[in-house]
Amino acid sequence: MTDAGGFDLDGAAQSARERDKLLRDIARMLNVPESTFRRPPASGGTRGPSAAECAALLTAFSRIEDPDLRKECVALAERYGRT
Repeated sequence: MTDAGGFDLDGAAQSARERDKLLRDIARMLNVPESTFRRPPASGGTRGPSAAECAALLTAFSRIEDPDLRKECVALAERYGRT
């Protein structure tokens, strides 16, 4: 379905559902609350990560076997997220 401007409404909704599922999966794998990844909408039109970026990060993270290295990755992501 598209609106009058040709925007794919079903695709946008699907993308949002995929993003929400990825965030839930990442939170579960990291054993952190999903709210860790939620933030108020940024002003100025800044966009958050795409579903593909979330999937790539989750895939790479899931291959790290050392729990200490996983903790370092989470700490690094949190530090970068505050900048």
